[in-house]
Amino acid sequence: MTSEAASGSLSAPAASTGRLSRRTKLFYGLGEAGEGVKTAALETFLFFYYVQVVGLSGSLTGLALFVALLFDGFSDPFVGAWSDRTRSRLGRRHPFLYAAPIPLAIALWFLFRPPELAQLELFLWLTGLTIAARFAMTLYFVPHMALGAELSQDFNERVAIGGYRVLFGYVGRIIALGLAFSVFFADRPGFENGQLDGSAYPPFALVAGILVVAFVFISALGTQRAARSLPGSGEASAQGPNKGLVRTLRLAMGSPSFRALFVALLVMYLYNGVQFALALHMNTYFWRLPPSQVQLVFYASMMGYILGIPLARPAAGKLDKKAAYMLGIAGSCIVGSAPTLLRLVGLAPENGDAALLPLLLSTSFLAGFIGCIPVVLSAAMLADVADEYDLTHSGRAEGLFFGANAFCRKASLGLGGAVAGLVIDLIRFPAKVDPAAAPADAVLRLGVTYGPVMLAVLFAGLAIMIPYSLDRERHAGIAAALAQRNRRG
Repeated sequence: MTSEAASGSLSAPAASTGRLSRRTKLFYGLGEAGEGVKTAALETFLFFYYVQVVGLSGSLTGLALFVALLFDGFSDPFVGAWSDRTRSRLGRRHPFLYAAPIPLAIALWFLFRPPELAQLELFLWLTGLTIAARFAMTLYFVPHMALGAELSQDFNERVAIGGYRVLFGYVGRIIALGLAFSVFFADRPGFENGQLDGSAYPPFALVAGILVVAFVFISALGTQRAARSLPGSGEASAQGPNKGLVRTLRLAMGSPSFRALFVALLVMYLYNGVQFALALHMNTYFWRLPPSQVQLVFYASMMGYILGIPLARPAAGKLDKKAAYMLGIAGSCIVGSAPTLLRLVGLAPENGDAALLPLLLSTSFLAGFIGCIPVVLSAAMLADVADEYDLTHSGRAEGLFFGANAFCRKASLGLGGAVAGLVIDLIRFPAKVDPAAAPADAVLRLGVTYGPVMLAVLFAGLAIMIPYSLDRERHAGIAAALAQRNRRG
């Protein structure tokens, strides 16, 4: 890892301490729309597609996604550290941004066009192509997140940058979900539920790949000037001593705040992994919704997240980031799980009742509205931890920290997918089954796992956040000390 701060006349590539232009934030956020399209394709549809449409066993599907995400997760800190050390006329992060999207689009196309294969060969196909797709996105996602931390060092401005990023991430998901349910899954001859028609998926994957390429390239071009202006990005910049990836991680883990945030994110992403993997199963089989209503439920959640973005900054200002983060997660997950919990105790409307859809829409919206707060704040909190590391150990490591965050996310989502696959097999949930023919006991066990079991796991993870101590006052002291050191350099 480069340590510019310790290299004499070179200061760390410190970010701006003032406000960024709206143009820069818009172009930066737009890149997250590509991540949103990828997320919708891989985390909303891939598990359901291989289990219910292709016919791969739930356990093998979950294992494939876990292996792929674990492999990809281990690559994240390395890609982050690699981008930390990169010097280029394009800027520190931009060579990665340009290299990533086309390989990802190709991998998406082949993921949703599997040939006729036996179970083991299909498992290998899914594993290999998911690794390829996720590693391609890693080359973009980790440097892109690190760039956001570098663009500003201001405590509040980082929340605003995160808001733009989250906004466009959900715009990308909305576009992908809209295309899926309104275009590719709509009016499929012979299929009441269009998501069960395998021929709908290849054209969806093609369009998703094109969108990823467009969003990422436009974002990279739009942030190119700002990236070149960051100190320490050019080819001619000297490099300080390299601490090495393992030593940097060991030093970072010495921070109670980093440890608390790292492990809490791990648990939160595990929760999300199970929820994402089983969401389409729940809407199709537990709630028995037609495709048009499934789309509305997903849209309600996305709109909640988008409209909740402005809450993050005042929540962090009034409660500080840690408290706002914890309360946002707790509130969002309780509200989101409420319909399932009510159904399990016999208080929710029956399937087909006119009151059911409004209940699902309102709780999905509120869960997203509240849940946007921790989504926005997590990146800002990681950027604050990177400042603490720089002050203590004299070296910028945003790429490594956001790589570690991406590792948490992918490893936990992969484990969540594996858990979801095991659940599907353990409850003997049949593949390629019409919703009306799904066994009632299997559907009930699906709801128990999706609701109360995973909610208990999440609350155990929230307790891990208690040692995090980077509040506004402490970060202000860190920022002042960094500024003074850089002036001396």
